[in-house]
Amino acid sequence: MIHFRLFGIPVTVQPWFWLTAAFLGGAFRIKTSADLLEVGLFMLAAFISIMVHELGHALTIRHFRLPTEIVLQAFGGYAAYPAGVLNRPRSFLVTAAGPAIQVVLGAAALLVLIFVSLPPTHIQLFVYFLMWVSFAWAILNCFPIYPLDGGRMLESILGPRRQKLLFGIGFGTAVILGLFAILNSFLFLAIFMGLFAWTNYQHMSRAVS
Repeated sequence: MIHFRLFGIPVTVQPWFWLTAAFLGGAFRIKTSADLLEVGLFMLAAFISIMVHELGHALTIRHFRLPTEIVLQAFGGYAAYPAGVLNRPRSFLVTAAGPAIQVVLGAAALLVLIFVSLPPTHIQLFVYFLMWVSFAWAILNCFPIYPLDGGRMLESILGPRRQKLLFGIGFGTAVILGLFAILNSFLFLAIFMGLFAWTNYQHMSRAVS
């Protein structure tokens, strides 16, 4: 594991984060040194983009004078803070800050690609990966599927008395996206959505309201 501090916030990067990033970057297709470099650039772009996402959460948490730490793990990461201390509007802001700042990063990368005359080198490829990961990760996280950011924002809106509705929406959305992924041969997304559908179904079955 890698441990460091960023803006005074403790950060832990677990090995599974790198393995997942390598898999998404096409590690199973590596045949040449150029392929290896391309996967490495994707992993670096994913690290920076997801770190910025989690920093959005963590810096907002710290704005509310709460302790926080960032953990990057398989399929993303999280910014931890004490449970049950934020009201619903503040919880919504903490959750929304992650994808919001990631979209800003993606837009900045897109503007660089459009307006800066980058030669067709590895720098251009890195900026493209940074744009792609930022937009894709932010959009995916905003779907109303618990425990994605969109699901947590919906939880803040609905409140604790509508848990069954929260998980029902998450289950239905995950099933629809999973079917879309299957029809378009997006195997990884299909597996991802299948896990979320099962998780939300279990929560929905146990919810009393």
